Amino acid sequence: MDEHRATEPTQNSRLRIAVLWRGDPNAPDLPAPHEARLRPVIDALHAVGFAAHGVIWFDEQASAIEAQLADCAGVLVWINPLASGRDRSIVDGVLRRVASAGVWVSTHPDVTALMGTKQVLFTTREVGWSSSTDLYDDLGDFEARFWSRLALGHTRVLKPLRGNDGQGVMKVAMSGRGIDIQHAGDDRIERVDRDELASRVREALSRVPLIDQAFNDNIAAGMVRCYLSQGHVIGFAEQQPRQVGVNAIGMKSAKTMHLCSAPDFADLRHAMETDWVPAMQKLLRLSTERLPVLWDADFFYRAPGEAKSRSRFVLCEINVSCVSPFPEAAPAAIASAVKRCLAS
Repeated sequence: MDEHRATEPTQNSRLRIAVLWRGDPNAPDLPAPHEARLRPVIDALHAVGFAAHGVIWFDEQASAIEAQLADCAGVLVWINPLASGRDRSIVDGVLRRVASAGVWVSTHPDVTALMGTKQVLFTTREVGWSSSTDLYDDLGDFEARFWSRLALGHTRVLKPLRGNDGQGVMKVAMSGRGIDIQHAGDDRIERVDRDELASRVREALSRVPLIDQAFNDNIAAGMVRCYLSQGHVIGFAEQQPRQVGVNAIGMKSAKTMHLCSAPDFADLRHAMETDWVPAMQKLLRLSTERLPVLWDADFFYRAPGEAKSRSRFVLCEINVSCVSPFPEAAPAAIASAVKRCLAS
């Protein structure tokens, strides 16, 4: 089905909702994975009265797709920051223009810039979900503050502000014979000297700032993903590391889903809904209506000693661009949020 040209024009355009995902530019005629994954979302939107349809994004067809989106009441976006050698610069420009013309967009690119990049780890560093976090805008910042932390024996994680699937994320630790770098994308370990690491950081900083975050020594315990629709928790997922022991860093793709009422995560749900999300909203000046209709926050378990005086969870990152897979409760929650936002 060629969904980027498919529409449902029979209903009033005020009720039309586009569900937008990226096609593969190298295989534009093949179904994209999100075509099946997002069908429950489209069905849930139909169930509450919207004429929802899939729209497949290609940079080369930006003008035609923009015209199609402009005829909708709203757009729901599932597009990663980096994929197939493409970034979101073109699609974000289109989304900003249609939003300025009155189309409701979730997640709006301006909201993504506030909470969907790694900078949110630095901006919310005083919130209870945080760990030791710094931000380097240039090599001078990095040179001034990073090496002293490393010399003290602190293992750090360097993260580019934008990215997904562990792209560009490095665990950095001193070893007896140099500096060990472990890449989150594939768990590969390299040994480099100070000059080589500085060179790589300089190259990374030429594109985006870097976040420097304390490495969690308890990462082998796994990751908990907390799913939300705007300000409400709608479910959880657990992931385990690809490797066992001290070299754990990247997570397996497999997720074990849990209901939002799961007792094992009751404290995380309470903290998110009553403390941490409201605190983030205040810092970012985001109303609940502007929060994404679907987003998630990834948490590690704090080391046992540290958790005695703080929450047992520490934030790893927030995802708002392309949340998938998601809990069974998500489609209905998304549809309710869309209806509420368009009625306000």
